[in-house]
Amino acid sequence: MKTGLLYGIVASSKTRVRCVFCGVFIPKANKCIEQHTNGAKHKENIELMTENGISFANDMLYCKPCRIELSEEESVTKHIESDGHANWVAAMEDLIDGEFISLDPYLNSDKEDVYCEVCHSSLQCTLQNIEAHVNGINHRTNITERLKPLNGIFPVDNDDEVWCKVCNVFIDNTARSILDHIDDDDEHMEWFAEIEDLIEEQDVSIESFLANEYEHNAFCNRCNLEISCNPQTIEAHVNSDAHLSHFP
Repeated sequence: MKTGLLYGIVASSKTRVRCVFCGVFIPKANKCIEQHTNGAKHKENIELMTENGISFANDMLYCKPCRIELSEEESVTKHIESDGHANWVAAMEDLIDGEFISLDPYLNSDKEDVYCEVCHSSLQCTLQNIEAHVNGINHRTNITERLKPLNGIFPVDNDDEVWCKVCNVFIDNTARSILDHIDDDDEHMEWFAEIEDLIEEQDVSIESFLANEYEHNAFCNRCNLEISCNPQTIEAHVNSDAHLSHFP
């Protein structure tokens, strides 16, 4: 009989057992229990537990983000869909989006911390703590430095400004101005949207163009060929017979 920590099956009565993960009762027969634990819904709930910081011990489910034990009536799915849990996840994902902070190690393990890649530091995983960190001047500065070579932004002789290669404009050399340009400038965003749409699944790289001030070309790995890094040339290349001949 599949019972215990791995399967979430606990005794209920002489004739039934309960699946803690799914919040359902099952006849106390090996065939019924096997059928349930091999079912898609049960396996999906196990995956959802891993993705949402829910663990199982002492016949109880515990949600680490919400810091509560789930009642017997509350299945994994029901809890995840509850306002408290869903709001925590939404707020946390909004905070860490684009901040080089991953929530997965916190949710998938016993760790109470998350790790900020740009600041090389661990943070206690609370909404208040992470909000304070991502809005702090040190983190904003580190984010700016990480994003510059990904966005074609370079220093100039005048330390008061930086140069955006993509837009051919000068920007105040402050974290706020640079991030505003990357995130909100229409020309900058439209260039990236157009280029990324063209090179998607085409094995064309623009990383060197963005990271090197004096590089003018993108590189097609399929054709082993440099291409002038502008939308018109890239569009012509990815639609050319020579390029298409490399696809099955």
